[in-house]
Amino acid sequence: MQVKNCQRYRIMLKNRKIASIEMSGHKVKSFTPPDTKNKLPKLYVVKSGSEVIYVGVTSQSIQSRLRYGLKAQGKGGYHGYKWKDLSEVDILIWHFPNESRDYVEAVEAELVYLFRKCTGKWPKHQMEIHFHNTSEDEIKAVKAIFKESCE
Repeated sequence: MQVKNCQRYRIMLKNRKIASIEMSGHKVKSFTPPDTKNKLPKLYVVKSGSEVIYVGVTSQSIQSRLRYGLKAQGKGGYHGYKWKDLSEVDILIWHFPNESRDYVEAVEAELVYLFRKCTGKWPKHQMEIHFHNTSEDEIKAVKAIFKESCE
């Protein structure tokens, strides 16, 4: 699989809600397609400055996934994102329209491990990883995403 360039956003947070969104340095009203599409596997990297602090996967619209992670307060044991009290983060999103959730989770796990291998520490706010055996194709995807995440 060839990994296409990611969508990059800067989001400003206030009271655990998205206050504003920027794309390419310009304010936008919301996330743009295909990030808004449900049932489309996505991998997203959250950065604070130049530091990768979280890697996640979702098939929901990114707006819905972020809202859920920002507002969670422990119901059912889920406390949400550990980075939800920051004032600003960058989010990079890749899409996997023809891949299974297991494929995207394998890429997520290998990517998180690669960040640890290169920096000596896990992403600061990473809470869980779903490990799967990976194929050469998944490893190629990880390397491409890693390179773009570090830019």
